[in-house]
Amino acid sequence: MATLRAPHILLSTALLLGICADLFFYGHSIGISAPCFVALGLFALSIVSKTEGCPGTANSWLGVAALSFAVWLAVRDEPMLVVLNLLAMIGLLLLLAVSFRSEALHRLPPVRLIKRAFLAFFEIGIHPVILAFTQIRGLRIGGDQVRAMAPVVRGIMLATPLLLIFAGLLTAADSIFASYVIQVLSLQLPFNFWTAFAHTIIVGCFAWLTAGGLMIAMAEGIPAMSELPAEGETERLDRSGLAWRFLGSTEAITVLLLLDLLFAGFMFIQGAYLFGGLDSLTRSGMTYAEYARHGFFELLTVACLALGLLCTLALVTRRESAARRLAFNLSNSAMVLLVLGILTSAFQRMWLYELAYGFTRLRLYTHSFMIWLAVVLLIFVVALISARPQIFLFGGFISALIVLTILNIISPDALIVRENIARYQANPSALTRSSGSGRYGSEEVDLSYLLALSNDAVPTVINAMPILNPAQREQVIRHMTIRQQQLRSLDNGWQSWHLGRRKANAAILRVISP
Repeated sequence: MATLRAPHILLSTALLLGICADLFFYGHSIGISAPCFVALGLFALSIVSKTEGCPGTANSWLGVAALSFAVWLAVRDEPMLVVLNLLAMIGLLLLLAVSFRSEALHRLPPVRLIKRAFLAFFEIGIHPVILAFTQIRGLRIGGDQVRAMAPVVRGIMLATPLLLIFAGLLTAADSIFASYVIQVLSLQLPFNFWTAFAHTIIVGCFAWLTAGGLMIAMAEGIPAMSELPAEGETERLDRSGLAWRFLGSTEAITVLLLLDLLFAGFMFIQGAYLFGGLDSLTRSGMTYAEYARHGFFELLTVACLALGLLCTLALVTRRESAARRLAFNLSNSAMVLLVLGILTSAFQRMWLYELAYGFTRLRLYTHSFMIWLAVVLLIFVVALISARPQIFLFGGFISALIVLTILNIISPDALIVRENIARYQANPSALTRSSGSGRYGSEEVDLSYLLALSNDAVPTVINAMPILNPAQREQVIRHMTIRQQQLRSLDNGWQSWHLGRRKANAAILRVISP
């Protein structure tokens, strides 16, 4: 546990943040309160760090990134995006606390960083309790103070029977006074006990977590990795990881080459379908649903397992010489290229399925994941060739944040509506509902699905109303009338202000207002 100069300031700051959390979040839907609270937390971190004389600036960008995802919580309303933004915000704040007094994140040893982040979960729960008890034990009451309080205690004891006698007489003399006495004696509090209890729990939990995070940030930083050796000294670098490397390079290269042959054979057979597009699909006699659904998730699983295998082999394989390292790197690179081809095949299958049945959240997020996985595979090759595993971890982490930011910018639900409506405008007879029948042709867009999307999609749906038929427009108006009532129930204070919900409400009012 960190040794603090002014523990009372840290505990007081955490308590104030707990009170702010209660003010921001109790009884309010998530909105502008999220970035406000994160901003206050970052400000509190800067104050406490200056008080303790241990400022940290190398990884301050983590706080800025956490604040950006907190802002997205007040902008986007799509459920999966809200969960991802929340997880990104919490993860970035945890990394900031763990690496606050350390050097730049990309220079930290990956194993130590992961271990420190894992231990932080337990330290956040334990350290604030220890610090609070230590501070309470320091409040010692001396003998003079006890002697000064003794007369007061004797006075209370003497007054107790007199209070009971006179209170009984006054109660008998006046019924109104008696009613107040009865309320006091029956513990009828002037406030709701359970509401006060809920407020106390929220304040306590947030204060506890904030104090734990601040204490972790004030702890000693993680030592940075030493500089890489010059060329010719790489053998010594490899020996530093021999504890992990129990597999010979021959065995690993054999495994990789055999899998490369398997993947190459698969890609050779897939070539006709991968580049043939709809014509090849038509000649094969398969429907869209059969082609896309059959094998898509299997291909995605193969890509994920292949990445896990590559990482494991890179960790446990000995590279005894420069020639062995070159052969190992080439085998890995070949597998990465083949896995990228498999990902392309899976991507093509999903794209054909979307051309036939339109966009959905699952399909859009699956596409995004495949793109990110392809980027991670390329980063792996760079990290392997340069013998710097931190490039893989740091690059994968940053690329995930970039993909999530792009998803926030494009707004998945709004994109789904735009693309499906565009398909309806371009060729209504070529539309097919997500029935999985595999037949071409249907008469209308799946409006029920579009109306079931989040508030992020509402303005786009309303803007598309002129191209809908009268029955569809009536369906939209009925749905938006109900949704406007739901939005009104969520508007319960400035803490709940949300840009996405505000835009949806404004768009609905344009339609349902007389």
